Amino acid sequence: MSSLVVALPGALLDSLRAEIRAASWFAALGEELTEGDRNDARAYAGVSHVVRIASWPAAEAFLKSTEASLDLWDREEVLRRKLLAEAEGRYPERALWMALTELTTEAGDLVHGKAATAAMRAGNAAAASIHVAAGAASQAVYQLVVARLAGAEATPFESKFRLFAAGRWPLGVMGSSLLVF
Repeated sequence: MSSLVVALPGALLDSLRAEIRAASWFAALGEELTEGDRNDARAYAGVSHVVRIASWPAAEAFLKSTEASLDLWDREEVLRRKLLAEAEGRYPERALWMALTELTTEAGDLVHGKAATAAMRAGNAAAASIHVAAGAASQAVYQLVVARLAGAEATPFESKFRLFAAGRWPLGVMGSSLLVF
């Protein structure tokens, strides 16, 4: 009895690495949102309104508040699990998890430095917020890699990654609005 083992798609992984490196992580925090940002935000969160957060202290206040809805994160987790199961069905488990670990570790190092730079430029960010921002960006990379390895197209994870790649940080949903720093 033989089993068919499919290697991870090297070209796809290389393309993802290039996208991660080319992204403008945290470079546009607090700036006016573009129409593209708004479109990506609506596609990502399924909301009708997008609200710009203008400063690190305002972002921190929202993240500490009890007004944030957890529905978006719950939907993300359901989708992530579904896509991960699909990816696990396509590729050898060890190779898949090694690729996920390598890409998210590489991205984590990169985005932490970018978040620290953005916070230093702003001059009014709490040190813990740098870690939270970098963690959110690393999560977006992980979700994107899982979606692409699952062969999924047009997922909310694509839109979420585009927001981060454009220098934004989607913070969460309050009411029918996604708050974007």
